[in-house]
Amino acid sequence: MYNKGVQSIYHTRKALSMKKNNTKPANVQQENTAHDLRKSMDAAARFFDRFGVVKLLGECGAYKEKGVPVRVILLYIFNLMFSPMSMYYQIKMGAFHEDFSKNTVYRFLENIHMNWHMFLLRLSTSFIRYVAGLTDDKNNRYALLVDDTPLPKCGKAMELVSKYFNHVTMGYEFGYRVLTLAWTDGVTTVPVRYSLLASSYDEKVRGTVRDDIDGRSLGGRIRKLARTSMNDLTVKFACEAVKSGIPASIIAFDSWFAVPQTISRLMKEAKLTVIARLKTNAKQYYEYDGKMINIKALYTMSRKRRGKSAWKLSLNVNLLVKEKNKIIERIPVKLVYLPNRANSKEWICLLSTDTEMDENEIIRQYGRRWNIEVMFKCSKQYLNFGKDFQAPSFEAQNAQIAIAFARYLLIAIEQRESEDYRSCGELFMLFYQELQDITFIKALALIVGLFKEGMMKLLGITETQMQSVVDYVISALPGYLQRSLSAANGIAQAA
Repeated sequence: MYNKGVQSIYHTRKALSMKKNNTKPANVQQENTAHDLRKSMDAAARFFDRFGVVKLLGECGAYKEKGVPVRVILLYIFNLMFSPMSMYYQIKMGAFHEDFSKNTVYRFLENIHMNWHMFLLRLSTSFIRYVAGLTDDKNNRYALLVDDTPLPKCGKAMELVSKYFNHVTMGYEFGYRVLTLAWTDGVTTVPVRYSLLASSYDEKVRGTVRDDIDGRSLGGRIRKLARTSMNDLTVKFACEAVKSGIPASIIAFDSWFAVPQTISRLMKEAKLTVIARLKTNAKQYYEYDGKMINIKALYTMSRKRRGKSAWKLSLNVNLLVKEKNKIIERIPVKLVYLPNRANSKEWICLLSTDTEMDENEIIRQYGRRWNIEVMFKCSKQYLNFGKDFQAPSFEAQNAQIAIAFARYLLIAIEQRESEDYRSCGELFMLFYQELQDITFIKALALIVGLFKEGMMKLLGITETQMQSVVDYVISALPGYLQRSLSAANGIAQAA
């Protein structure tokens, strides 16, 4: 029996939705409701305990000899996604009531000895082993997905902020690109590895560049990764994922990564089947019937399937890997041409290094790549992806991405274990609404407690008599007020 974990947050809504004519005594209802409210406040804490989050982070360099425990600081940062205010505005508006200062949080984020990349890899590996155990994939069609997403940052003081071209807005911006490797079984998508990318050209780097860090240290290595090419990092991330024991036999990516050298390295070093979309240009040639032909000419010269079929043409060709204009390797691949739904006059070409794979299966596996786009959208829209703090250090920026992806895992496990399907946005809003209800009810509980204490002093009545008065008043109110006041009264009694 697996632990239901964050599912118990739904018990709160059920407890708050008790019918008016419920036959249970009022004090029993209040005790149960207060108990469920306390449980729902610990969704993140239960997630930490279930997957050993603090222990994993400790293994990756997070430890404190004295002062505020790592768990307390991490839980505060983790739960900021449910707060309507950032830490800065909490302090400015007098709503920051923690037992530590803002400097403690910033020192935690800027700790150069904490390996957030390794933390996410280990957490995701543990998470994937649990999720993979929920399904029976006899064909071992678990897939790795690769893509990058822009992360705009305009501060000149922020380390390694660079100028890059955004293909969505079709314009230049300042910030980072976040290269991400994710795992999917077709239902749940799990972020596995990431790296903030900066330009390798110094003239395009707007932010500061630290030269006082030893290149052999952890800080030096992550800065070197940031200025490494995406294709080299793709191979590195895939090899690390396979080495860590993540089950996967396929890697899927868009045309930006579909370079012959990268495909060859993924097959040799990571032992993965590559499924990728190809660019519709005439620069890349393939060997077909002893001739060098590009994908446009292949489509034009070949006979297509008629009718409204899922794919129009399938060919087995050799992908040519060159070095200094010399062919060093021929890789047998299958090309599958699909009609472009956006434009009936155009087509899309997919490549698979498994020439025995069915065309429909190739299409289905590549279709899973869209899951990583959904993950990016959810992380940016709901989970404060890189937006919690404006710290200039590169370590703090990396920490924010890792924490945002860990938040996504909390949403993903709830989505997977729910009895009915809910989108990530719906689940986030459910968590958020529950916590807003809890904040309101806690304030109401303070008022109820002060009211009861004052009335007992003024009228000289016992606590039992005062409770009878409160129960009578609550029972005479409308249902939606009954639920809130019953919960508040239960918390006031437990205090």
